[in-house]
Amino acid sequence: MAVWIDETGVLVRPAESASIERSPLRDMEVPPGLPERMDTMFREVKKIPDHAEAYRAAIVDWAHHGAASRFALTPDEVVERSQPRGDHEARAAACFELGDHLRRTVGPDAAVPWWREAHRLHPANWTYKRQAWTLVTTPEGAEENDLVQGPNDVYEGNWLDDVLAGGGGEAYTVEPQL
Repeated sequence: MAVWIDETGVLVRPAESASIERSPLRDMEVPPGLPERMDTMFREVKKIPDHAEAYRAAIVDWAHHGAASRFALTPDEVVERSQPRGDHEARAAACFELGDHLRRTVGPDAAVPWWREAHRLHPANWTYKRQAWTLVTTPEGAEENDLVQGPNDVYEGNWLDDVLAGGGGEAYTVEPQL
């Protein structure tokens, strides 16, 4: 996710799915002989829409042209494009933040009920899901997070099954409106 804020502190683009680099996974050949689940995961990752080049070009245009850039929005346009946050989404955000606070101050188990509630209230929020899945699927003491985020005994769902249920890699992200 990204937002654009100008030199005066004014938001000129609302939060949107964004990347400026093409994922190396997109160009990687899927190795033969992988377990079926891993093969499916690699194939779905390759289907995720890639807008990195266009998004990077939009940022460069904004850097060169400032407020005159066709990608810089007026405050009214920013509000219009911002995703609405109803009661369920607002409560989910509060539950997620409380869970994160408890994870840091008490321990990971304290976050679980709050993150489950965030998932229930806002099931379309991938950030809430991925954070929770990562913390339960990454072994204690691991140097890097588990990005597979597979099935687990703590939360309903997992990355691959939820991606497939939502329409596959093609439907995984919200495309930026450039």
